[in-house]
Order: sequence, then structure tokens, then C-alpha cells
Amino acid sequence: MAFVIESFLALNMINLIMEITMKALWALEPFHQDSKGIQGMHRMLAQLTGDPAQIEVGFIVTRNESDLNLAFKVPQKQRFTLYPRKLLKAALQKAKCTIAEKKIHVIDFNTITTTQTVDRLLKLAHSRGADLIALHTHSRKGFMRLALGSFAETAIHRSKKSLLLMNPKSTWSGSIKQILFASDFTPGSEKHLKKSIELSKQLGAKLTVFHQAQINYKWSLDESNPQIQNYRKEVNKMYAKIIHLCEGAGIAHEIVLAAEFSGASDLILKTAKKVKADLIIVSAKVGPLAALMGGSTTRQVIRESTKPVLVLK
Repeated sequence: MAFVIESFLALNMINLIMEITMKALWALEPFHQDSKGIQGMHRMLAQLTGDPAQIEVGFIVTRNESDLNLAFKVPQKQRFTLYPRKLLKAALQKAKCTIAEKKIHVIDFNTITTTQTVDRLLKLAHSRGADLIALHTHSRKGFMRLALGSFAETAIHRSKKSLLLMNPKSTWSGSIKQILFASDFTPGSEKHLKKSIELSKQLGAKLTVFHQAQINYKWSLDESNPQIQNYRKEVNKMYAKIIHLCEGAGIAHEIVLAAEFSGASDLILKTAKKVKADLIIVSAKVGPLAALMGGSTTRQVIRESTKPVLVLK
């Protein structure tokens, strides 16, 4: 009885949330994104927000942008204010993406540190009432990533808002019809499961829930071990609950349980390719402790995915 009541409340919560329009802040800088990448992000955000008018653009101008520092033909007073705004508008116009003038925010922020720049972007997102922050990543590796820092990865660790990320390898579909949600099946993941169900219902998309189970879920040298039996029961319980919630929401769904000796990120990407996912949803924790002790799977998926990745908070 308690399980039925809990599910009923969860579905009511989903229906309530779906009535609220999502607002997005798109962190766009005009130097490293081509028109196709800009078009792709705009189309993804239009679907996720449900209304292109809910998309705003933000660019935090710092002093480490060589394109601005070397723009000697531009008066000094305009180089970090009017000039980048002009470049943004031109990039959006070239990509045929319509954003109202009042929804383009260019902030001259005299800093060269990644963390301070990210925090200023998060402050802008908060002031604009954004529910979602969109970022393009450069997928830098090795020395370049360590030397320059990673804006997107810093944002993942410090943001309390969900993020949509696209790397240079990302491709996008005309519409989101297949969603893959990677779940660790913990109690804390249920909040993100419900958000994924909500989004799937809103978009009319099929939801595939992926979980990498421990290898002893399928077999063990000690089948009589009560800990193994209890673990299997917990996994099966969560499996049944996901089916119940998806059926209650009326969405097409599938659950993939993988119990094999492979890295989680590799299995997620392999499954996403198999189900032809248009969007991958992962979870991330907030704060410096999460940055030090976890999140490697999320980071790897973002770097290697050929599809946009939605990081839920």
C-alpha cells in the first residue's frame, strides 16, 4: 500500500512539474563554435525548454580571450563590451538562430581564472531564473586541459543547476525520440529518474534506463552468500519500480542491466549507440568533494559522447 501511495505522489509531482516552463541560459562564446554547433544547441534547447523564447544567451568576457586582446582595430573601451556583443549577434544570425536583443547578456569580467568565470556565469544564470545552463565543450585532453583548465568540468562541479553539454564531436537529431538515462540505482537517483520520465513524457520519447550492476548480480562463486542475495533483491526491486513509474507515466521504456567487466562510461556509450539515443542523461554531485572523489564516469561520457549530454543536479 505504501509503495502505491508513493508512486501516486511521484506521478502527481511529475504532472505538476510538467506544467512549469523551463528556462535556459546558453553560455555561448563566438570564437570556437561553428554554425552547425550553434544550430544544434539551439534546437536541443528549444525542445528541452518547450519554447525558444525561454532561451537566453550569456557570455562572460575575460582577459584570456586572444581574439579580443588582438582586436587592435576596435577601440579599447569597446573591445570587451560592444565588440563581443556584435560578434555574438553575428554568429547567431549566421546560424539562423533568433534570440531577442534583451536576452543576450555580455558581461565584462576582468579575470583570467576559470573558477571565477564559472561562478560569474552561475550568478548570471541565477539572476535570470534559469533552470538549465547550456555549454559547449572543447574536449581538451592532456597538457592543454591541465594548463587551461576546463570551464565545463568546473561548471559541473560548482553548479547547482542542471547542464546541457555538447562537445565538438556531438551530432543532434531533428527531434529527441530516444533518451538514455544512466542510473546507479541508489535512492538518491530516484529524483533524476523522475526528471527523466518527465522529460520523456514531455517530448514523447522512449526512455532507456541503463544500470551497470555488480558482476555478482548474474553469477557468483558463493551463491549462498546472503549479501549477494540481498543485493540482487535490491536491484530487482528498483527494476520493478522503474517499470511501474514508466508505465504510470505512459511512456515507452526499456531497462538495460549490464553486469560485465567493462568501464561504466564505455558501457553507457555503447548502449546509447545501440538504442540510437538522441540525448544521454547522467547525474552529478555538487561541491569540491565530488570533484575530488567522484564524477569520473560523468566526465568521460561528456568527453567521448557523440550525442548531447544532460547532467542533472
